[in-house]
Amino acid sequence: MRTLIFIFLAQALASVLYAQPKSDTSTLGMVASAHPLATDAGYAVLRAGGNAFDAAAAVSFMLSVVEPSMSGIGGRLQAIWSRPGAGVAGIDATTQAAPGYIKKAGDPDDGYHTIGVPGMVKGITEMHTRYGKLPLKQVMQPAIEAAGKGHIITDEEARRQASVVKDLRGFTGSARHFLVKDTTPAGGTMFRQPVLAATLRDISRDGGKSFYTGGMAYNLAKEIADGGGFVKLADLENYKAPDAKVLRGNYRGYEIIGMGMPCYGAIVIEMLQMLGQTDLSSLDEATFLLKHSEVHYKAYEDRPLLRSREDSLVLPSWATKRWADTLPRALQVKAGAETNGNGHTTHFVVRDAEGNMVSITQSLGPVMGSKVASTKYGFMYATTTGPYLSGVKAGERAASHISPVILLKDGVPVMALGAAGGARIVPAIVQVISRIVDQGMAPEQALAAARVYRMEDRILLEEHPGVHWKDEATPTAIRATGIRVERVRTRAQFGRVHMLLRLADGSWVGAADPDWGGSAKGIDP
Repeated sequence: MRTLIFIFLAQALASVLYAQPKSDTSTLGMVASAHPLATDAGYAVLRAGGNAFDAAAAVSFMLSVVEPSMSGIGGRLQAIWSRPGAGVAGIDATTQAAPGYIKKAGDPDDGYHTIGVPGMVKGITEMHTRYGKLPLKQVMQPAIEAAGKGHIITDEEARRQASVVKDLRGFTGSARHFLVKDTTPAGGTMFRQPVLAATLRDISRDGGKSFYTGGMAYNLAKEIADGGGFVKLADLENYKAPDAKVLRGNYRGYEIIGMGMPCYGAIVIEMLQMLGQTDLSSLDEATFLLKHSEVHYKAYEDRPLLRSREDSLVLPSWATKRWADTLPRALQVKAGAETNGNGHTTHFVVRDAEGNMVSITQSLGPVMGSKVASTKYGFMYATTTGPYLSGVKAGERAASHISPVILLKDGVPVMALGAAGGARIVPAIVQVISRIVDQGMAPEQALAAARVYRMEDRILLEEHPGVHWKDEATPTAIRATGIRVERVRTRAQFGRVHMLLRLADGSWVGAADPDWGGSAKGIDP
């Protein structure tokens, strides 16, 4: 009976703690993220006098604690930011295949052999060292406390972890740190991670140096080697988080700024510049979505060109040529190549009163990454090599659809956004931008509007309770063109977007995707 009472009280507390607004408006600072506790951590840091880079570090580490199915310190990260008077820049902290990696036929999807060199800790700590104002100990304290004292697991996080429970049982560290009585924790229950809390505390004390060069690095390399993986101590010591390649394009008077490989910023820009060949503002809903489907089809065919012709893909002349092409017949996304799983990864955005703005996507790859947790340090490792990203070669960084972007108007930052959800990331970002620019939607409307995803033989069309339709006849109208339509009624299948938008009066709206459990919170005057 006592246990049942505890569970009831925990679930009631969770409903109060996590019942936060999906959008908010402020002139002083804003955070939007995939989890209310992460939003609160960033908000608290801003209130304490920190800037956007301090708040971003707080959000990033908190997400590693409360949403370990989506991202973590054993994973990868891509960040883009804007600073007043300094323009837009970014950092590449994606995972890297070990130089000694050897691909073998028949390798399983998960395990130590899929682990690459983690980049998230290096990326966040370097960004914070450059531009943060508060001590790293202070900005990491909310995450440390959430891990050590515990936090309440959301129902959504519980379901994701439960979906891979059999895989987690196969690895000592995963079973030790993420299972309770041989199963994953239930939604609404308190979950403590004391070992992860100690790891985060060590990172906060030395700025993450020991993660790559100290005793922690030695132990991590040994764990991976003992498990049959390829990452060595020298690989951790030599890992760098370089400045990102910044790519620029234009869309109806807005400058679109994205990140080059291993990000897919070029595909975002290419899609928008193709859409720019047509006036979308007066189209009916079906035609509007069909135009998006077509640019998605063509741009995704160009993905194999990213490594060799990335700069060409963002040229206006390329967009003009590709838009005029007849619809290709060999789309790289094959029918059946993707399931309707809810994807992975997380995205968040932060802005401060000084005008600094940060847009970050971080990931472990699939749910719970490699399914391997560090036995000694209590965090999940990302998947980098193996079947999940089969094209990654020894020493190479893992390319992915991750695409945080910033938009400028007349040289002034006016929007920042990104998304989670694997291959669904890019079209989700593009469709949200287009909803705002072409249809004049407010952020919360744009995030709730129905999205499409183009497969080789059909269009996936978002249709579930709460999705916004401009026209209820849209599915019938699309099907009348002869294209097969699959109406997807499960939530969170078309990317999860978090964003910031500047309003005409100079205030900012922060918005969290309604399909996820996140929130937005602005600083009051």
